[in-house]
Amino acid sequence: MIRHRRRLLGLGTLALTGAWAPGARAQSLDKPVRMIVAYGAGSATDMIARFLGERIGKLSGRPVVVENKPGADGNIAAEAALHAQPDAYTLLVSGASTHAANVTLYKKLNFDPEADFTPLAPLAAAPFILVVNPERVRARTLKDFVGQAAADGKPLTFAATSVGNRIAGERFRQVARLQASAVPYRASAQAMTDLIGAQFDYYFCDTATALPQIRAGKVVPLAVSSRERLTTAPDVPTVAELMFPDFDVVTWIAIWSANASTPPDVATRLSGWTAQTLESAEGREFLTSKGLVPMPGGAERLRTQQRRDTVEWGKVIREIGLAAGA
Repeated sequence: MIRHRRRLLGLGTLALTGAWAPGARAQSLDKPVRMIVAYGAGSATDMIARFLGERIGKLSGRPVVVENKPGADGNIAAEAALHAQPDAYTLLVSGASTHAANVTLYKKLNFDPEADFTPLAPLAAAPFILVVNPERVRARTLKDFVGQAAADGKPLTFAATSVGNRIAGERFRQVARLQASAVPYRASAQAMTDLIGAQFDYYFCDTATALPQIRAGKVVPLAVSSRERLTTAPDVPTVAELMFPDFDVVTWIAIWSANASTPPDVATRLSGWTAQTLESAEGREFLTSKGLVPMPGGAERLRTQQRRDTVEWGKVIREIGLAAGA
């Protein structure tokens, strides 16, 4: 068994910055806000962006336009945010892909994750749920799935919509000693549609996409990728507790402002409104209802997380031997 004690994405416990004091009076912005999302409609990243955008619009007194630009592990969205027209303050909602992993995964990036963007806040930690199609896969438990795959001896395929769930799928392939290869998708909803259509074998899916289909009985959950169970799916055990004790793959979602369009004083206000929204009871309830884990903190926590995970993601990518588009 391949053992891996490294926690893929440390969540830490850093204090909330002083950028916003709850109850402080909001200051209106002089331009609208453009929020560019690195993943497709219906993904966890998209859902958070739309929830946040609606509330920032009310606090700022300006409309917030959300645009989805999936593809290339978030690079398309990052480049779009960097080169956006200055008629609006431009924000990027992405995560560990664009701001930690891609500097190692890609030979060349057309943006600098640190120099071109200002961290505003981490939004949530995002575990994955390992799901299968009940018509294509006979197994109803993780142990049976691994056992049947070994007995059949046939190569398997799994969906990959981001660097995070690609690494989850590859790690699982390693520890379970499976013959398996990734099938790339631009959006989680598209991958889920094909899983329901029995086009591949397994999928470490984001919780926002997986939970409705699990409840509808269209896919079967075998395990959760994080070390702890999800409060929204407490009956689904973790990979670690079932078979592989060191398995723990969790990514994160965050928000940045594009330096070319958003001056520091505006970035500070946006960071404060983000923290106010997600630290509220409504915000925390929204996150947990989607199977996400709140990550309280401000710009400094995100900056620290980003720098630490750039190193950690790089180690994991080199260890697994991943390459962009492979």
